[in-house]
Amino acid sequence: MANITIHTASPGDCAGIYPLICALASDGWDGAGTAYQPPFAEYAKTFQRILRDESKQYFVAKEGENSIGVAGLTVNRSLVEAGDFAFIEELVVAADSRRNGAGQLLLAACIAFAKQQQCQSVALSTGAARYAAHRLYEKSGFTRVGVTYVMDLT
Repeated sequence: MANITIHTASPGDCAGIYPLICALASDGWDGAGTAYQPPFAEYAKTFQRILRDESKQYFVAKEGENSIGVAGLTVNRSLVEAGDFAFIEELVVAADSRRNGAGQLLLAACIAFAKQQQCQSVALSTGAARYAAHRLYEKSGFTRVGVTYVMDLT
């Protein structure tokens, strides 16, 4: 593993993780391969709101001064779980930094936070063709279940 550090996201991370979020979005987050890049001003406003939201937690992977990965999760209440569960919202590692352990470290940070919050489970959704991500999640103990549907309301 390279010299990677993980820290809780802070306001100073906004610009550094923007290219990562754009890369995730441009891969066709909607499942149809539709490229998308969030406008920076709206992204920055949303990032600041996320940092103030107690149900959300974001982690940043850095190699030196470079942000190479980000993962975020939300703690949700569920009647089926009879308690809380965490949902990993985004997890992305820069293309040139993949397969160096950053994804595993980000997942571990998310799982540790979910356990700390006494969540019953952790769930995530990923693109159908993201085979490397599927291997990472399965290797990390996740089980493939269900199907995700998305409706674009914009």
